[in-house]
Amino acid sequence: MKRLTIVLILFMLLANGAAAQMTRGQLLRKYYQITQLHNSGKDAEAIALCEEITAQYPKLPDTYLRMAQIYDEGGESEMALVMYRTYASLEMNDRKLAETAPRMKELEEKLGAKSFEQQEQEAFDKLIAETAVKEQEKVPELIVETSQPAITSSATSLFDLSTLITSANTKEPEPEPEDEEPSQPENSQDASPEPEGGQEISLFDISAVDFSNSVKEEEPTVQPEPEPEPEPEPEITQDIQLEADNIFEKVSEKEEKPDCNSPYLFSRHPDVIEGLQLNRNAQYNAKVTPKRTFDSKSELMGKWVSSVFSAESGREFVILDIDQMGNSLSVMINEESGLFLDKRNSMFKTSWNAVKSIWSSDGADFDASELIGCASRGDYSDESFDFTFSLKKKDKPNVATIGRDIMDGLSLFIPFGGLASRIGSTLLNFAGRKISNEKFQTTINFSLKSVTENVLACNYIVSEKHTSADGSRDMVIEERSFHLYRVPDSYKPYSYSSNVQENALYRAMYTKLEKETITDPDKLFPLAYMSYYGVGMGKKADELDRLSKAIVQMQKLADHGCLRASAWLIPVYYNLSIDEKHYPMRIQRKKFRDLSDKQMSTMLMAYNPYVYGLNGDILASGNSDPEEIAAEYEKGAEEDDAYSLYRLGMAYKEGVIKSRDLEKSLEYLRKSADKGYADAYWQLALAYKSGLGVSSDYNQYIHLLFQAIDAGSIEAVDELSVAFFWGIGVKRDVDMAQQTRRSYFYLKNNVWRDVLALYGFPNI
Repeated sequence: MKRLTIVLILFMLLANGAAAQMTRGQLLRKYYQITQLHNSGKDAEAIALCEEITAQYPKLPDTYLRMAQIYDEGGESEMALVMYRTYASLEMNDRKLAETAPRMKELEEKLGAKSFEQQEQEAFDKLIAETAVKEQEKVPELIVETSQPAITSSATSLFDLSTLITSANTKEPEPEPEDEEPSQPENSQDASPEPEGGQEISLFDISAVDFSNSVKEEEPTVQPEPEPEPEPEPEITQDIQLEADNIFEKVSEKEEKPDCNSPYLFSRHPDVIEGLQLNRNAQYNAKVTPKRTFDSKSELMGKWVSSVFSAESGREFVILDIDQMGNSLSVMINEESGLFLDKRNSMFKTSWNAVKSIWSSDGADFDASELIGCASRGDYSDESFDFTFSLKKKDKPNVATIGRDIMDGLSLFIPFGGLASRIGSTLLNFAGRKISNEKFQTTINFSLKSVTENVLACNYIVSEKHTSADGSRDMVIEERSFHLYRVPDSYKPYSYSSNVQENALYRAMYTKLEKETITDPDKLFPLAYMSYYGVGMGKKADELDRLSKAIVQMQKLADHGCLRASAWLIPVYYNLSIDEKHYPMRIQRKKFRDLSDKQMSTMLMAYNPYVYGLNGDILASGNSDPEEIAAEYEKGAEEDDAYSLYRLGMAYKEGVIKSRDLEKSLEYLRKSADKGYADAYWQLALAYKSGLGVSSDYNQYIHLLFQAIDAGSIEAVDELSVAFFWGIGVKRDVDMAQQTRRSYFYLKNNVWRDVLALYGFPNI
C-alpha cells in the first residue's frame, strides 16, 4: 500500500536503545511520575527518568523542557540553560517556545552567553556561505529546476531548499554506530511505516493463536547486507530509445487519467492470490494444533530458520543446524545466517545510555564470525532445549567506542559552549577509571520450546560477566524472542535486494519524462517517484540528490494545484523539520515546518478532508494531547474521508488516543473499507482472526485478506504469509508462506513500479 501519509520519510529520527520502544500510554505515565517525583523533592530520580525517555526518544522536546525546569528550580543555571536551549532547538511550535523564551534570555544574560537566536542566525549565515561555494555545481541545477514559470511558491526556490538539502554534505560525517536504524513516530504502526528496507520484519506473528507457553515475538536488529558494487551507467541505444518511445505512445493513447485530487495510491495486487491458485469461493477454517512438549531428541534434529528477516536483504537472522552426537544434541549456527552478513553484529550494540552505565559492555565490538564453526551441546528435556555459546574473553573493552557513545549522547549540548566538553571529558575519564581493570566474558544462550510440530519458540539472551578487583557481576545486553520453523536440509537462504538495478530503458523513460513534464505537469508525479527511488537517474544519484530532485518536481506539481502532490509534500517537509540529525539548527527545520504548514493550508482551502488525517498523524508523532489528535481524525471522518475513518477506527482499537471501544473501531473500519481504503479490509481481517469485537471466524479472515489485497494493501500480503505459516484458515504450507512473503518484499520495495502503473506505464 502506498499511502502518501507514510511514504518518503527518508530522514526519520534515529534513536538507539536496547529496550523496546514505549507506548504512548507508558510515555504519558512516565511524565506523570516525573512530575510526582519533582513535587516530592526527588529531583535526581526525576532527572534519571527524563534521561530514560531521552535515551529512546532523543528528539521529544518536552522532556528537555521538564529537565530545564527542574534544574532551574534547583539553582543549576548552567544545566538549565543547556536544557532550555536543547528544548528550543527541537520545539517547532512558536507559541510554546515563546512561553520559555523570556526565562532562557534571563539565564543567557546571567551567564554572559550569546543569545540562542544570534548563535543560530550566525551559524546559518555561515552555512549558506559555505554551501554556495562547496555546492556551486549542485545548487545551480536546483535553481534551474525551481525557476520555471510554473513555480509561484518560495518553497523550492533558489537557496532555501537547496541549501537545507545539501547542508548535510557540508559537514564532516559524524561517526555513527553501524546498526542505527530509523525509528518510527509514536503510535504509528499504520500511520508511519519505516522507509523501505529500513527495519527488520518479524515474519510470522502468533498474536492470534493462544499459545500460553510461547513467547511474544520481538524484532532484533539485523545488519543489512553490504551494498553491491555500482553497475556501469546504462547505455541508451537506438533500440532502447525506440522501445521507450513506444511505451510513451501507448500511455498517451489512454483516455483515463488519475484523479490528482485523490491522495490515495493503492494499486491492486490480485495476481498475488491468483499466483497461489486460491479459490475465492472456498471455505477456509483450518486451525493450528499446539504441541507443548518434545517426544524425543530426534524431533529437534535438522535445520531451523528464524521468523525474523531483514527487510533490506530478506535474509533470516539465524539458521540453526541441530544434529545428534552420541546421547546429546549438537548445535551450530549456519554460516548462511543473517547474523554473519557483517562482522559486527548489531544485536549487541548498546545505546548511548553509556552516560548512565559508564562501564558499557564491549558487546559493541562483538565479531559474529567468531561463531562460525563453533558447536554447542545443551541440556535437553521434554519441555525445552537450552544451549550456550561462549565468546572470547576481552581483557580491555574498546574505550574509544564507549567514549563515542558518551559524546553521541551529549551531542545535543555541544553547540552551547564549553560546558558539554567539560561534562564529556569528565565522564570519559570516569569511564576509563571504571573499566581499566575489568575483564569480560560474553555468552549467548538459546532456549527452545515446542509450539507446534514444526515451530519452536526461541528465547535468546546475550549476557556478559564482568570481573574486576571488586568482584564480578552479570549484565544482560540483549534479550529477544522469536520463532524458528523447520525447513528441509537442502534449504537455501533467501536473499532479496531492495536496491533498484538501473537499466537503460528506465534511464530513457526518465529522460523522456523530464522533457514531457514541461507540457504535461501530471507526469511530474511518476517522475518524482522515480527520482525518490533513484530509478533511471543514473548511478551517481545519492539519497540527497534524489530527495531534493523529488521535492522540487513534486512542488512544481503542487503549484499547479495537484492535491495529491501537496499530500505527498506535507509529511516529507514535516519529517525534514524534525530531522535534528541532519539539520541541527532550528532556523533550518523551521523553514521545513513552514513549508509543511503551507501545503496543509492549500489542502484546507481546497476542502480536501484528507488533510485532517494527515494532521492527526503529525500530532500523533509528537507528544500532543490525545484529544487534539482525535479531534483531527473526527473532522475528516465527518467529511467521509476514508483515511480519517481508518485512523479513527485504529484509535478506538488501540485505546490510546481514544478509550478502547472495539465496536466503534469496527464501525469506522467498515466505513473506511466501504470507501475503498485497502488497509481497512486488512484490519477487519485481523479482527476476525483474533476475535476482537466479533466472533473469531477464519473464513471471514481469509476472504477479507483477499479483498484487502485486491484493493491494494501490501500489509495484507504479509498477513497472508502469516496465515500460511501457522495454518490459520488455510492449510499450513511453509513454502506458500515464503512465496507470499517474498511477494510482500517485492511489493514493499518497488512502490515506484505501482505509481508508474497507476499513470499508465506497464511493468517492465
